[in-house]
Amino acid sequence: MELKTKHNIGIKDAMTYNVITATSSSSISDIATIMTKHDISSVVIEDQVVEGIVTSNGIISKVVSKNISPQDITADMVMEKYVSVGLDTSLIEASSAMIKNNCKVLLVIEGDVLKGILTLTDIVRVSPELIELFIEEKNLNGLYSDDVYSNDYDEHLSEGVCEKCGVYDRLRDIDGGYLCPDCIDNESEEEMD
Repeated sequence: MELKTKHNIGIKDAMTYNVITATSSSSISDIATIMTKHDISSVVIEDQVVEGIVTSNGIISKVVSKNISPQDITADMVMEKYVSVGLDTSLIEASSAMIKNNCKVLLVIEGDVLKGILTLTDIVRVSPELIELFIEEKNLNGLYSDDVYSNDYDEHLSEGVCEKCGVYDRLRDIDGGYLCPDCIDNESEEEMD
């Protein structure tokens, strides 16, 4: 599969530099508060060096679903191993690392120093065409049957991040810009006024 993208786009163009961290002794309750406050779904656990990552999915599956009090559990008890890449990694290489490791978050580390974090959402925001890489990989691995998912799609209607409101939704190309149905409706209403 040949993607129509600039191969020189690096993760520096997409990653978040100010990473929200906590220590391994932080309670899951505190980490959940941090996630809510910053509207994020993962917190990097860092003592002297990066130890791991706590995700909202991990909290749900390891704490909430087992009816354990989040005040009684610390980050080191539920943190997951992390996948890291270097600062010079391209978006395509980062996407491939996510697919290979079945993860949605990569830590950007140089030496032992945490430089940033890169999520699947960051990649799609900067280079929406890379979503095709994820879709094809899932299809190659037989995760989707032709009955459930098809690569045949209307070129005028695709999924991605709306250029006006930033919401991930089905998009239409309107005068060279990709907009979600709500923004298209809003523009139509504004034109009528």
